[in-house]
Amino acid sequence: MYSAPKFFWDLDCDYYCGRILCGTYSDELKNRVREYITYFEALDKIGNPAIPYISAWRQEEQQIWYEFSGQKLKELVGCTTPEVADVFKKSIIGHTIYKYPGIQRGITKETLNCNELKNCRGKLRTDGINRGAVEAVYKVASVEGCTVWLKDLASVEIFKQDNICLSIGMLTDVTKEMKVEENLKLVEQELKRHRDHLEDIVRERTKKLWKAQLEVVSRLARAAEFRDRKTGSHITNMSRYCAVLSRAAGMGQAATAILYHAAPMHDVGKIGITDNILLKPGRLDQGEYENMKKHCVIGAKLLSGYDSNLLRVAKSIALTHHEKWDGSGYPNGLANSGIPFAGRIVAICDVFDALTSDRPYKTAWPIDKALMELRQQKGAHFDPKLIDLFFDNLPLVRKIHATMN
Repeated sequence: MYSAPKFFWDLDCDYYCGRILCGTYSDELKNRVREYITYFEALDKIGNPAIPYISAWRQEEQQIWYEFSGQKLKELVGCTTPEVADVFKKSIIGHTIYKYPGIQRGITKETLNCNELKNCRGKLRTDGINRGAVEAVYKVASVEGCTVWLKDLASVEIFKQDNICLSIGMLTDVTKEMKVEENLKLVEQELKRHRDHLEDIVRERTKKLWKAQLEVVSRLARAAEFRDRKTGSHITNMSRYCAVLSRAAGMGQAATAILYHAAPMHDVGKIGITDNILLKPGRLDQGEYENMKKHCVIGAKLLSGYDSNLLRVAKSIALTHHEKWDGSGYPNGLANSGIPFAGRIVAICDVFDALTSDRPYKTAWPIDKALMELRQQKGAHFDPKLIDLFFDNLPLVRKIHATMN
C-alpha cells in the first residue's frame, strides 16, 4: 500500500491517505480531489454524522485506495489513515446492492457475503461507472467487536486522461434500520415456516378427506351393484369410458378424475327400488317403468348435503344421466345445454355399457350394433358433439370394452 508523505502542501496528513496529489496526474484531477478534500475535511471537523470519503482506482486494476477518509471510518475499523482501504475491505461481512431496473419493477436488492463480494468487485465497479453512482449497504465488523451497517451513497467520476475513476461519497450509519429489517426477515421466515407447516397439514387432511369420500362412493356403488346384479368390471369400464370422453372434451385432469370416481354413482338410487321391479327378467310395464324412473331422484337425495366436489358431481350425474338432448328424458325433461355436462357424458357411456353388457332382461349386444344405436340417437338422446368425440376415440373405447370380456 502506498504511504502518503508526512506533509503534503496544505493538507493534514491525518486526513489525506492517497497518491493522486503526489503523482503525475492532470491538474483537472488534482483540483477535483483538493476541492472535495477541503469540503469533506470541514464536514468531518464539525461533527457531520455521515462519514465522507474519496476512493480511487484505475479501470484496468482491481486495487482501490482512498484519497480521503473521514475520521470516524478509521475509528470504526481501528487503523491509521494509509491502512483504511485494506482494513475496511477485510472488515466487510456482507454487501447489499440496490438496483433500480425500472418503475414497473421497483427497487431490487442483491446481497453478497464477503466471499462472493471478493469475486465480483470488478463487476460492481463497472456497474458503478456505467450508472455514474453507487448505492449499497455494507455490513461491517467494527474494531469493538460489534456489527455496524453503513449505507454508501456515492457518485462516480471518470478522468479518461488519467485513466482514473473517483468514487465520491458518504457512509451513513443505518444499523438500527438494518437490524429492524433483519428482524423482520426472521419474522417472515418464521411465518413462512408456519405457513408451510399449515399447508402440509391441509394437504394431508385434504388427501385423507379425498380417500374418505372415495370410500363412501365405492361402498355406495358396491351396494347398488349388489341390488342391480351388475359386476364391478361393468361399473369400472363405464367410468373409464367417461374418462376417455371427458379428456376428449377438453376437461382438465382434476375434473376428469372427479368424473371418473363420481360416474359409478349414477344408479345408486336403485337401492330404493323394489326387487320385483329391479330384478324383473322381462320388460317393465308402464307402472313399473314409472317407479324405476324414481331412482334418479332417490340417488340425488342420497348424495345431497355434502360440501364436496366429488359428491356434488355424483349427485348431478345421478339426477340427470337419463335426461335426453331433445328434452324427452327424465326426471325433469331437461334439454340441450340445460343438461349438466357430466350428465351428458355419463348418458352416452352408460347406454353404451348397458347395451354391451348382459342384463336380467337381455343379453349383451355386439359392440358394432351398440355403436350403430349411439349414432342413430345423435341429436335425439345424446349431445351430438360428444357423440362425435366418442367415435373419434373408438380405439380406446374398444380397448376398454375388450377388457370386460
